[in-house]
Amino acid sequence: MDMEFDAIDAGIIPGGLRNRSNVRLLICYIINCVNKPVKKDLVITAMQKNGAANYFEILDAFNDLQNKQNIIQSDVEKDLYTVTKSGKLIAMNLSDELPITVRERAMATVTELLMQERNETENVAEIVKIKNGYMVDCHIKGEENDLFAFQLYVPDSKQARLVKKNFQSNAEMIYKMMIATITHNSDFAEKTLEDIQNSKKRIKR
Repeated sequence: MDMEFDAIDAGIIPGGLRNRSNVRLLICYIINCVNKPVKKDLVITAMQKNGAANYFEILDAFNDLQNKQNIIQSDVEKDLYTVTKSGKLIAMNLSDELPITVRERAMATVTELLMQERNETENVAEIVKIKNGYMVDCHIKGEENDLFAFQLYVPDSKQARLVKKNFQSNAEMIYKMMIATITHNSDFAEKTLEDIQNSKKRIKR
């Protein structure tokens, strides 16, 4: 097999990584750029979601990097990984070998997944089945107590899941609008509505 293209290319997009050393390099690059312990599944999902590399090649690369001590598990949580000094050197010195589109897509996806992870941690929504429908319990977590909490009734599970998803994605906007409403601050309400509209426009792009 040609060593230049020695990786399985099933499931990758044109321009994706077909070289095993580049798959390992991208993993080091992602973890180094995040600059904090990151979940293995998040890295794998980010690379798969934009078709950067084959799933099995990513797993093999991850294991190889761990065996060579380029990445290590966090002392705090086993599923979290950081780069070692050698992993940082790989990421910093060799990152230019990766196609720029692969780097940009991977980091954009990682940022999106980290934001989603943070929202799900800080903005908790639980769906509770009741006799005639569902209640969605929504909470914005503070340091010690809930910063904001409410319950919303919906008639079916589909709407309950939609409410949960939208709350976790837009909890800050919901909180701001509630504050604007109960304080009768029309300027703040208008600014929040503008932010919501701008957010919708960015999603559509």
